[in-house]
Amino acid sequence: MTTEQVNNFIRNVSAQYFTAKQVCGSVGAKSTADRRLVDETLRDMQRQGLVLYDKRNNRYRKVTGIVGKAVFQAHPKGFGFLLMDEGDDLFVPASKTNGAFHLDTVLYRKKEGSADEAEILSVLSRGMTQVVGTYQKGKNVRFVLPDEQRYSSDIFVLPRQDMGAKNGQKVVAEITSWPDDNRNNPEGKIVRILGYPDAPNVDMLSVAANFGLSQTFGEDVMREALAAPQTVSPQDIVGRRDLRNRRIFTIDGEDAKDLDDAVSVVRNPDGTFRLGVHIADVSHYVGYGSALDQEAMERGTSVYMPQMVFPMLPTQLSNGICSLFAGVDRLTLSCEMTIDAHGKVTECDIFPSVINSCHRLTYTQVQALLDGDPQTCASLADIADDLRTMAQLAQILADKRTKRGNIEFADREVVFVQDEQGNVVDIRLAPSTFAHRLIEEFMIAANESVADYAQDCGLPFVYRVHAQPDSDKLDTLFALLQGLGISLRRPQQVHNSVLQQALVKAEQTPYFHLVNDVMLRTMQKARYSDVNSGHFGLASRCYCHFTSPIRRYPDLTVHRVLKAALCGRLDGKTDAEWEQLCAQAARQSNIREKLADEAERRADDVKRCNFAQRLVGQQFDARISGVTERGLFAELDNTVEGFVPVEQLGDAVYDPGRFCLQTPSRRYSLGDSVRICVASVNKQACKVDFDIVLPVKRQNVD
Repeated sequence: MTTEQVNNFIRNVSAQYFTAKQVCGSVGAKSTADRRLVDETLRDMQRQGLVLYDKRNNRYRKVTGIVGKAVFQAHPKGFGFLLMDEGDDLFVPASKTNGAFHLDTVLYRKKEGSADEAEILSVLSRGMTQVVGTYQKGKNVRFVLPDEQRYSSDIFVLPRQDMGAKNGQKVVAEITSWPDDNRNNPEGKIVRILGYPDAPNVDMLSVAANFGLSQTFGEDVMREALAAPQTVSPQDIVGRRDLRNRRIFTIDGEDAKDLDDAVSVVRNPDGTFRLGVHIADVSHYVGYGSALDQEAMERGTSVYMPQMVFPMLPTQLSNGICSLFAGVDRLTLSCEMTIDAHGKVTECDIFPSVINSCHRLTYTQVQALLDGDPQTCASLADIADDLRTMAQLAQILADKRTKRGNIEFADREVVFVQDEQGNVVDIRLAPSTFAHRLIEEFMIAANESVADYAQDCGLPFVYRVHAQPDSDKLDTLFALLQGLGISLRRPQQVHNSVLQQALVKAEQTPYFHLVNDVMLRTMQKARYSDVNSGHFGLASRCYCHFTSPIRRYPDLTVHRVLKAALCGRLDGKTDAEWEQLCAQAARQSNIREKLADEAERRADDVKRCNFAQRLVGQQFDARISGVTERGLFAELDNTVEGFVPVEQLGDAVYDPGRFCLQTPSRRYSLGDSVRICVASVNKQACKVDFDIVLPVKRQNVD
């Protein structure tokens, strides 16, 4: 008897349900070896999604229709979505989740006749084996109430498995038993006590644990990190271009410790510029397939929370031999570009190198020099001319990108000012100067040049791609613009320059930040791909991430491909192996980037709630930032956002076409100014509620 016989029987069986015993009888499996073959074949078909084992009646059933694997993102109300690598996510009704919890990897089947609905057939692997929450201890029951509201069940804590946790403490619970369906609760044990919610750093540690983030590394990873040299040896330099006599320097924030990019510039006699972007050669110290590499790929990216970093690589590397400190030799991968007076890159040279940075500059220092501060100019006299030349080149590059339709969104990054206990005492917008823009322009130029090189050479690669906005979302955006009095024709095919023009017009109104934020939500999410399809937001035909290999795994993969190609070692692996490496890196990086973004947003929201607690009862001017059937959102200048329930507005009716809530006497529209009072803060739900205390002030003319 063969596996093919078993497969053929199951494919052709007409019964909806069948048992392994029935399969054995039908294919003549009588010996122990034959019955074992049937069991193995059924298990293999389960893994492929061809059959499903129903625990309720101890039978198998065939699976028909479109079947696939995906990560399930649950909603607090029971339903959820399947996160798809390509295309729109699929909706899963609460009745079709089949025992899946938030972030589980599942086997699903699309609903016949539906383009966006599916049912979960089985759970392939659990996404959250540990859950962060508040320990609740009663007389006869102990359980953990999850912080993550999308994890819909409390975790019952088994007897003598609470590590002595106190009632109300934040803890990490490890789940030891899952129910067959969502009608029962998981069971588990407490493996870590974080502390009481108001203790210093417990809020950020809770967020980190909730997303599975850690600042520590396993023994095998640390063994490799500690074994890495802390100086560059003569042997390391063999085969590299020696740039140690060049004026090369870094420009970063004051608090930056992982300096992975350095720059240089020369003005050529013919008026062109020679721009050098020199990136830490992390791949020299992180071998492919090593424990370090596997951990870096698993993490995908470094995650930055207020006053806390969860690095992709151990600090022995990221803040050590891979960091381009001033005055020491460092291995780099350089991209030198010849750029003409119109910002066009006419030549590009990519090569392994060694540098010795002559300065560790901050954005503040560079901006002070560009502003003509005498003391700064004197202290940086050896590179002052280089910095002024860089400023000229950066402006040329920025103007060129503007002409081709680059969409320049406003950066609203915030800084949380905290006291010694970790309480937020102020929220400020992070400074954004031309010095920041200078480095941004140079990094974009290098990323484009490297991607162009890979595309032209036909290399297997990891690109950064960004698709055009969804048509329906664009319709909503243009309707909003019209409602705000920003006149702009909606073309059939939207070019980057049209959206760029909308932002320029919005800058002349009080609604710039509103339009900026709505347009951002209109955009598709940029992602990594092993196939180049261009970058809409940057108006770039070809783009990648090359400049941050210390904190992003795609950049590390890009370096590996480039070095292999430059050294003629692409044949060390087959084309299929390189393509698989790039596809796998892109896929994993997309997953981890999404998680990192969510973790960072959650951390910021927790800190905003922490700050909002001290504002309860106080009044502020705010701007309406969102309108729904349930009520409206208003945002303060410091980015704290609160919700006003529709019941507080009286007899209000939602008008989606005008983005407003209309009462018999008043209209509440997007962008309107309103006086609010901070009513309450729910730290558990990370939610702030406002009361409206004065009528709205209309900015637009009806």
